[in-house]
Amino acid sequence: MTLREYFDNYYSVISRGDLADLDAFYFPNSPLGETNKQQFEAMRKQFSFELKLMDVSLLAKQDELLIVRDQLVFEATIEGEARTKRSSNIHTLVKSDDNWCVYSSNPLPESMVL
Repeated sequence: MTLREYFDNYYSVISRGDLADLDAFYFPNSPLGETNKQQFEAMRKQFSFELKLMDVSLLAKQDELLIVRDQLVFEATIEGEARTKRSSNIHTLVKSDDNWCVYSSNPLPESMVL
């Protein structure tokens, strides 16, 4: 699976609201997984949204470690108003049973969003 396919699937799961399926993307027992699920659940209760992957780049690679930057667009209708916001994240992926899993993710400052 390419990085593009991996993150397309990741953001598709979030956008559909199939948050139980996110466990397959996170490193086992990662606190990030549960925190993100709670955040996305809270957002879903307030409004519907979609995350669209625009680009993904491999910044660094070692045998058991990947550093990835993505760029995405958040689209939502909040209180009847269409909202769009671009963002970019840095993800650290590590191997677990020969599968790549997100270990950590951090948003980049808005000044770095392309």
